[in-house]
Amino acid sequence: MARTKKPAPQDQPQLVVHTVTLTADVVGTLQRLSQEATDFLGRTVSSSAIVRALVRQIDQQGPPASEALFVEVKKEMQGGRLWGKKK
Repeated sequence: MARTKKPAPQDQPQLVVHTVTLTADVVGTLQRLSQEATDFLGRTVSSSAIVRALVRQIDQQGPPASEALFVEVKKEMQGGRLWGKKK
């Protein structure tokens, strides 16, 4: 029996490992979203896929979504979770 050729891999962007620090409640939310996406799509969805999709979604929605994100970042920073130096 002849083997069938695998389809040529699509041009996919290279993945870069990036470590993030999350609180327990955010981890829980991320796991819930991952499970809901898995149930919706019928295949396993990783937390990394959820984060990449969220970043793309904010970028595609433009300034209103970005500004809403920045408001949340400000709340995060005012809560005492700082990293880096103030400009």
